[in-house]
Amino acid sequence: MSDRRHESLSCSPVLIIGSGVAGAACAIRLRSHGVAVDLVEKATFPRTKVCGCCIGEAGLNAFSQLGIRDEVLEHGMTTRRWCASLAGRRIELSIPLGVAISREVLDPLMMQAAVRSGADVSMNCTATIKASSSDYVSVQLDQNDATIMKNYRCVVVASGLRSGNCSGLLPWTELPHGPFGISMMASSVDVDPGVIYMACNQDGYVGLVKLADGRVDVAAALQSRQSSVAGGDPVTRVQRILAASQFASLSLTEFSPAMTTPPLRRSRRAGHGRVLAIGDAAGYVEPFTGEGMTWGMQGAIAAADLIASTVGDWGHVGDDWEQKLAVLLRRRKRTCRVVTTALRSPAACRIAAGTLQLFPRLATPLLRSMNKA
Repeated sequence: MSDRRHESLSCSPVLIIGSGVAGAACAIRLRSHGVAVDLVEKATFPRTKVCGCCIGEAGLNAFSQLGIRDEVLEHGMTTRRWCASLAGRRIELSIPLGVAISREVLDPLMMQAAVRSGADVSMNCTATIKASSSDYVSVQLDQNDATIMKNYRCVVVASGLRSGNCSGLLPWTELPHGPFGISMMASSVDVDPGVIYMACNQDGYVGLVKLADGRVDVAAALQSRQSSVAGGDPVTRVQRILAASQFASLSLTEFSPAMTTPPLRRSRRAGHGRVLAIGDAAGYVEPFTGEGMTWGMQGAIAAADLIASTVGDWGHVGDDWEQKLAVLLRRRKRTCRVVTTALRSPAACRIAAGTLQLFPRLATPLLRSMNKA
């Protein structure tokens, strides 16, 4: 990098690293409390991202808290039904109102909402935590071939699955492992609007949903064990799961290049001193009905409320967040992990499919448990 400039500025209140769903939600909520916020994002928008693009009832409630529910619904495709292929059976359920919206649309929408709220947003800017003391956190900001050192009273890390260890402040408590994610776009006249399709077998599960622009989001979580990897490249494995499912008659064409994630299951220390992690940066377990973005927003709102309630006393806000996040999401993540693990068991799938065909209402409390508002 050429033409680097170095300078040190006085302390600013709060820095949020990452302007995805969780980061933008945290910025909007903090601004609603009157807290000054710098929001930095290394990417430029719009951007594509591995994502199932579905948000359920609890996610819409989070959008309401942020004041952008109507705007999201206007730009998305509402969803009302869930259709699964499980153990050779087709199961259809009515679900509460949700929305399917691509990250190419949602991320800029939320970033603009953060700007309107008064957040100071910098795009194409990389932030690296260099040190943390009892009084402030030192962060290096790189943007447009310039480097600035800046001190913040509090830093929120919302930079997703590929977040580092924040200079050792937030180490892994469970190293990344397990299934990985893959997603791509496709075209199809067979995929019905308003329906979330899900095909499951021992190799993983594949979700399909039609977006407002007519494209179909294809997202999957696939096993990363050696025997599964030997079954072909990720795209081939996705197509094999669909071909063996009750959705084999759905014709998908014009696939975009596929994107993949690192292994999805991981946990880390979510806070320390003046540093907090939210969203996927705080840990992850693969969801299967669009819980990921909802959990990210719920965590972001809770973190913002905690920060705002302790203004002037942020020396231990990260440690307080560690305990608060565990209470907020532990039960829902545990339930989701049990369900996604069971979906890869042929015996469990047969039992679940038979039961849900006879008693479809049994799925309602389970889905509500994972999407609790």
